[in-house]
Amino acid sequence: MKPLLIVSGILVASAVGAGVAISPMLTSAKAVRDDGPATTQSISQNASGAQAKGASGKGTQAEAVAPAPAPAPPPVVTPRKNYTYKSFNVDGQYIAMTFDDGPNPETTPQLLAILKERGIKATFFVLGNMVAKHPEVLKMISDEGHEIGSHSWSHPQLTRISQAAVDKELGNTSEAIFQVTGKRPMYLRPPYGSMKPTLRTYIEDKFGLTVVNWSVDPNDWKFRDSQKVHDAIIAQAAPGAIVLSHDIYPTTVAAMPRILDELIAKGYKFGTLSDLVAMDKTPKVQLVAALPNGKPQQASQKPQKPKPATASAKPDAKPAKPAANAAPQQRAGGVY
Repeated sequence: MKPLLIVSGILVASAVGAGVAISPMLTSAKAVRDDGPATTQSISQNASGAQAKGASGKGTQAEAVAPAPAPAPPPVVTPRKNYTYKSFNVDGQYIAMTFDDGPNPETTPQLLAILKERGIKATFFVLGNMVAKHPEVLKMISDEGHEIGSHSWSHPQLTRISQAAVDKELGNTSEAIFQVTGKRPMYLRPPYGSMKPTLRTYIEDKFGLTVVNWSVDPNDWKFRDSQKVHDAIIAQAAPGAIVLSHDIYPTTVAAMPRILDELIAKGYKFGTLSDLVAMDKTPKVQLVAALPNGKPQQASQKPQKPKPATASAKPDAKPAKPAANAAPQQRAGGVY
């Protein structure tokens, strides 16, 4: 019986020894399962605690945890040179909502609430004199992540005022926006949509402003009727469209919830002008090239041959100047 007892003792000792060796491993695995995946914050806290124990002699030094990488900066948006945006060529149902003539202390905050509820970012073309009156409203627009563009200081037709007056209108507006938001505008919507190639190039070079007009116009300045504004925008909306409207009219703001909800139901997604500029895939052959005489021509068209001069033609004749009291040319008679 003695040999059997010796063998049994050896087996028992082996089992106990194995249990001692395995037990810590099982405990460690259970802790990992109970805690779940560790977050960056929890990792940092655990590392601090381990280092404190090591310093006091009651623990060991933990390995340093690398900080989380910083988020990548947004892509740099580079608008086309010497070009007026009216719409975009994009892959998908993206659309840009734009609002002119604010900020207005009564209607603009209402519109901001409507946009915020739906997670929509828009572009606001503001007047400098309205910014000077209501800087707090402009700050609301900026703080909520919307894009801000220039609509001049006092809404003149830029093609009918002097260069010095253009400088004042656009320079003062850009400065007013900068004083409130810390950013200067990238885009200009010229009042009435009025622009000519030479002036556009001058504005782009001096102020860094890209001209933006529109492809959807509900004439909300004319029809102060929410139903008509709704119907016009829904009927004209298309992928890549730039929608013009005004945040200063209560009827327009009242129409926006239905308009936005119906566009969302149709599958549209919304972005600022910079968002759509970054997505724009307009082929170069479709870009409008400005001729020396200021008339636009498709880049793919062949240049026309000059007509032979007749005996009665006067090459040095100057075009007649418009009358000083002539009314500004307006697109469809509207105020934009």
